[in-house]
Amino acid sequence: MGHQYCPWGCFLSGLLRWSFRDKLFGVPTNDTNVAGPNMDPVAIRDGVEVTDIDAQRPLGEPPAVQARTPLSVVGVGAAVVAIVLLGLNLRLVFGSASAMIVEIRGAYGLGAGSAALLTTGPVVCLGVFAVAATRAVRRWSVPAVLTGCLMLVLVGTALRGVAGWPVLVFGTLLAGVGIAVANVLGPILIRLLFPHRLGVMTGLFTALVSASAGIASGVTIPLDTSVFHSWRITLVAWAVPSVFAVAAMALVAWRYHRGADHEAAVTAPPSTARPSTPRPSAPGWEGGVLRSPTAWAVTGFMGLQSLLAYSMIAWLPTIYRDRGQTAESAGLLLTVLSVSSIATALTVPVVAARFRRQRGLAVAVVALSVAGLIGVLGGGVGLAVVWAILLGLGQGGQLSLALTLINLRAPDTSTATSLSTMAQSIGYLVAALGPITAGAIHGATGSWTTPLVVLLAVMIPLTLCGWTAGRGAPATMRT
Repeated sequence: MGHQYCPWGCFLSGLLRWSFRDKLFGVPTNDTNVAGPNMDPVAIRDGVEVTDIDAQRPLGEPPAVQARTPLSVVGVGAAVVAIVLLGLNLRLVFGSASAMIVEIRGAYGLGAGSAALLTTGPVVCLGVFAVAATRAVRRWSVPAVLTGCLMLVLVGTALRGVAGWPVLVFGTLLAGVGIAVANVLGPILIRLLFPHRLGVMTGLFTALVSASAGIASGVTIPLDTSVFHSWRITLVAWAVPSVFAVAAMALVAWRYHRGADHEAAVTAPPSTARPSTPRPSAPGWEGGVLRSPTAWAVTGFMGLQSLLAYSMIAWLPTIYRDRGQTAESAGLLLTVLSVSSIATALTVPVVAARFRRQRGLAVAVVALSVAGLIGVLGGGVGLAVVWAILLGLGQGGQLSLALTLINLRAPDTSTATSLSTMAQSIGYLVAALGPITAGAIHGATGSWTTPLVVLLAVMIPLTLCGWTAGRGAPATMRT
């Protein structure tokens, strides 16, 4: 049998080859200042590259000479693979459960409210448990915490195949806990490893996050009907990508820890016990973000765009099934939405990182979602793919811009971690209201018209938040 062409394999292989040639992800040299607007994750002092915490060292204290960067310690290839697999595994739970919701309700005799635990419950976890990220990184490194998060996703996803409704809910929520903390630390890992390529790496990460839910939604039913013939085994199968993600992130965490120990042994004087490098001191909570209008605008933008995204993940297939489409066709609409989001998820962060202000970009990505919602509201199934593409382009751009703004508006790693925690904890609690409210309004009216009109109205505050967050002011108490 001849060799089969694998476009995703060729893409990743080419991407890694390019990275090793130092074209895209290369380690910054000490004679290049790679700091972006309103941030200084890597600064240059006396010709020596230093991190956030190094830049804050008193001038009287001698800087570490030729300190290695986290990326040089971890390795470019390992870092890229870990970020790719992290992004891919942060939404598979949502898409796979949404696709099988009819079968699950039939197996356990569930009503709409109980079934919502599988789609909305994890979103609530994203808000409730995001605050744990700041505490976790005070004790462990960012890669180590992310390894633990991915292990929770792996175990929770696998538990969904065990018979029993309580076990199914527990596994889903356990995975949601891991995803909650990983959501916060994903942008921080990118800032740590690729401060010189924030736009490119945030785009790659966001593209995979955006696409993964739709990929799972579109592939789950064919896997069930053609391969496994059991919805439980099908849900368990989605734990396989988590295995690879855990292995990749564990390698990064191990190299990071080993490099820190080696650097400490090399740079510390015999009589001095210095903290490990290249890891900066653990980022703490910066309370100033709670008094920053910019921080609240970023939080509102993250929350409202997520509200729209999870409403579509939960109900878009159902809307078109109610209009007469088959389960397979309706599920593929979510796949189209997610795959189309890759285009804006890849490009918007690169554009955003090149400018001090991102107001016009925020308005543009919201306008795409407005056009898609109007199309879905118009009814009919003939142009359903077109409306799904527009929604996907809008959502990919909005999520990637929200994650990019977290780093662009933060002057240091501590502020970035605090802003990411704030934006995603409060933001995802807001987002959880979307699927619940849309489903409740549909149940009360028997029509999808009113829920879609409400989602259209949400686009107004979303635009205002994006405009404010894109002004260019830092997210600190001085704002």
